[in-house]
Amino acid sequence: MRLPERLAAFRANFEAGGPPYRVPASVHEPMHRATAELIASGAAERALKAGDQAPEFTLKDADEYEMSSRDLLANGPLVVTFYRGVWCPYCNLDLQALQEVLPAISERGAELVAISPQTQSSSRKSQRDNKVTDSLGPRQ
Repeated sequence: MRLPERLAAFRANFEAGGPPYRVPASVHEPMHRATAELIASGAAERALKAGDQAPEFTLKDADEYEMSSRDLLANGPLVVTFYRGVWCPYCNLDLQALQEVLPAISERGAELVAISPQTQSSSRKSQRDNKVTDSLGPRQ
């Protein structure tokens, strides 16, 4: 099943109060409103697109090694994704889908970088829970 279908199935189950969250219906209206506000903000139209140049960055990975976009780009193009954290079921579905297409990304000479504001221990948990591989290999 492709990611859009997985997301639709998750949302349908979530809004029906299904497991594991069993969220009451009163929670859905504020979530729908927040989604509508985000769409209306036009943020998606202002986001970087494929081929756009992103600002340089240096961040720590899940093992606390500093990773710079400059060093990563020296190996070829990057596919960059942002996710909120291990607690976000939508983000986890996205990471799982990206893991499934990682071979196609690699075949094109690119590397995948997932960026999150969460702690390193939560990032390691994301890797474990979503069965995400670290294709960058050992770092010094």
